[in-house]
Amino acid sequence: MKNLSDILAALAVERQLDLNRVIGHEANLVLTVMESLLDDVEVKIGARPLTEYQKARLNQLLSDVRDLVADRYETLQGDLFDDLRDLAQQEARWVLSSTNGAVGVDLMRALAPTSTLKALVDTGLFQGAPLGDWLDRQVADTAFRFANEIRLGVATGETNAKIVQRIGGSTRKGLIGVVETSRRNADALVRTAVQTVSTRARNLTWQANDDIVKGKQQVSTLDGRTTDTCIAYAGASWNLENKPINGTKLPYNGGVPRHWGCRSTEIPILKTFRELGLDADEFTPTTRASMDGQVSADLTFADFLAGKSTAFQNEVLGKGRAALWREGKITLQQLLDQRGNPLTLDQLRAKYDQSRE
Repeated sequence: MKNLSDILAALAVERQLDLNRVIGHEANLVLTVMESLLDDVEVKIGARPLTEYQKARLNQLLSDVRDLVADRYETLQGDLFDDLRDLAQQEARWVLSSTNGAVGVDLMRALAPTSTLKALVDTGLFQGAPLGDWLDRQVADTAFRFANEIRLGVATGETNAKIVQRIGGSTRKGLIGVVETSRRNADALVRTAVQTVSTRARNLTWQANDDIVKGKQQVSTLDGRTTDTCIAYAGASWNLENKPINGTKLPYNGGVPRHWGCRSTEIPILKTFRELGLDADEFTPTTRASMDGQVSADLTFADFLAGKSTAFQNEVLGKGRAALWREGKITLQQLLDQRGNPLTLDQLRAKYDQSRE
């Protein structure tokens, strides 16, 4: 029977699948904002050829476009910050629920203060800078690209339709426009933000329960897309002060996510019964999972899914793709971006609440 750390690793992988679906929902919000931005810019450009614009009128158009970009990103920022604050509190509650459920005893009870969890989003650093600063940078980059395409179109005598097409891109012609570039950048930011908030909310919860938790371990998804960084950090462990333990030499360096698009996660290392002050032997594998503080072997998505029911595999991959995977006709590497429909935070909350009943 698996030890407790293996069970916690499996729970973390399952949670990661849910978070990936939440990321999908947030990415759809980004797409909606970008499509709306393109529509508004097209209206703003209008039907009159830009080549007939005087310099002052062209400058006014560019100023209006910058305002449109800033307005749409402001909407995105408001929605994203609200969702991330909600996610931080959900993640903290999930830590208690999943850990206590795995142990079978309500060992962990303390939650970090709401204000502290909120500060993760409002003032925390994401890949070295506040989230608001990253969004401000994307506003400036997107506005610059829009203006550049408009000026280029005017200088070369292009039609308004041609300028709009280059801004929006063309799937048929294989053109990646300004909107698609901005969408990809915003999508990467959303993915990293969700991962960052999730990890830090877990860490705060473990620290609030330091009488039970003695450290944390990185669990990396090992497949063809795993970076050298996360391969090197796979299985590494640290105490709650972020100092290496259990033979680990690598520094914590902020933890997961370690880079843009990181898919690794972290799990807690619980204290043994002796460390908890209980004069009792650990549970034997024949009765229940051992609470031994051991680090888990790396658990890939393939290993994780192989141990799940057919119904669960179908939910995650889709019925047709899951069947092909079970038959060995395709690999999970071909399915990593297709793990089910987007999951809203309300749906994630409902799933959590249901698991407590």
